[in-house]
Amino acid sequence: MFLKTVTNKLSLRSRLTLLFVFIFGTTTLIFSIFAYYFLNKSLMLDFDNALYNYSIDVSQTLEMGQLDDIFSNPLKVDEGKIFPFPSGTALILLRNSSGKILIQSGKFNSFSPDYEKALKEISAGSDSYYETISDSDQIPNAEAGSYRLITFPVDIDKSPRLYLQVAVPMVTFETQLEQIKLILIFGLPGVLIVALIAGLFVASRALNPFQQMIVRLEKIGVQQLSERLPLPSTQDEIKKLAEALNLMLERIENAFASQEKFIADASHQLLTPLTILKGEFELQKKAEPTNSFIDSGLQEIDHLTKIIKDMLLLARIDSGVSELSFSEIYLDEIVLDIISKLKKLSAAKNIHIKFDITETAERQKIRGEYDLLTNLFMNLTENAIKYSSENSSILINVDWQKNKTKFSVQDFGPGITEHMRQHLFKRFSRADTSSKSQGFGLGLAIAQKIASLHKTVINLDSQITQGCLFSVEFDNIHSD
Repeated sequence: MFLKTVTNKLSLRSRLTLLFVFIFGTTTLIFSIFAYYFLNKSLMLDFDNALYNYSIDVSQTLEMGQLDDIFSNPLKVDEGKIFPFPSGTALILLRNSSGKILIQSGKFNSFSPDYEKALKEISAGSDSYYETISDSDQIPNAEAGSYRLITFPVDIDKSPRLYLQVAVPMVTFETQLEQIKLILIFGLPGVLIVALIAGLFVASRALNPFQQMIVRLEKIGVQQLSERLPLPSTQDEIKKLAEALNLMLERIENAFASQEKFIADASHQLLTPLTILKGEFELQKKAEPTNSFIDSGLQEIDHLTKIIKDMLLLARIDSGVSELSFSEIYLDEIVLDIISKLKKLSAAKNIHIKFDITETAERQKIRGEYDLLTNLFMNLTENAIKYSSENSSILINVDWQKNKTKFSVQDFGPGITEHMRQHLFKRFSRADTSSKSQGFGLGLAIAQKIASLHKTVINLDSQITQGCLFSVEFDNIHSD
């Protein structure tokens, strides 16, 4: 479970690399074990063949004279002739069929190799018998950690009378085996490191087309739905995925365009009857100026008209920057314009609008769409007036900075709860549904959309203790 949790947190590239290293490492380890086993067998066979030839050479140096079964000149060994083992390191015994040692060469001391099992094997038809003596402590001045013993019949007969036992140090065998062990011990980690690097490289190359698709898809927003992913020249699954994603983008574009067209057409169609209905109500109002039903009807018509206009504006914004007319403007001019338009609304609640300009740097122009920016600042300022208590004030500030121009508006109303902050800029979401202030939750959603079109965002300062402080920054256009 823990391994699965850790693996799920890794990237696909890391998982593919680990899988590659695991498979390659396991295969290499199993191959190394088998290779070590067969090399051990092969080296032992070569060693035994050398020992067998050595024993034949030793048997050919024997000079025996027989007189009533007594050897007069039992054994002479030409040490310069016997190879491949170092001179003087071999232990040689000559036994008769009863196991009696007739003669020996070398320092045996208390060491006496077993012969009974060997004689049984040779009597059963084997030409020789081999045995490894792992405990070489009983051999004085042992040349190696282990010795290889061969029991060899000297007289080739149906019932041999003499047996030669030769024990030689396994120095060459142990050295070769140790070298193989070192190669495997140090070679396997090296192979795994190479596999890890190769796995990362191969995984990166394999996943690179998908990464490029992800980067390209992340850049495709509402205004870029007409863009498509480039198709690779290869005829593989990557091309099929790109084609499938392009088809999906095409369906999304068509659905989005259809939705925008429906909203725009429906809004236009609804505005006409609402305008006519408002005219009828206003005529009736002149005839009955004290009729509360007519007043309520006119108010609801204005609300519906506002919603429809907001939806039209959203459809226009969603259509993209290409449909908008950007120009170089001074932000403070727009702010002064909306303050004059909101004087009537603020006066109704006896709210004083304080406007200030902070001259951190020289006044600079910004690039934007005048009507949309007017709507943005209007929404933020109108909200500040709506949610402020009567006989209070709101603070509007424009800060001329070196690279940016910042607009901020602060009210001293009830503020916004932490829960509502998460939904503040969503469509048809209101900060305080219990408030008597009129609204349908489209103002801030439209304002944030407008800010996004101008490559910025509206920030809500959560550090203030009372009311709300909204701010938005725009990049300046520096004059040459």
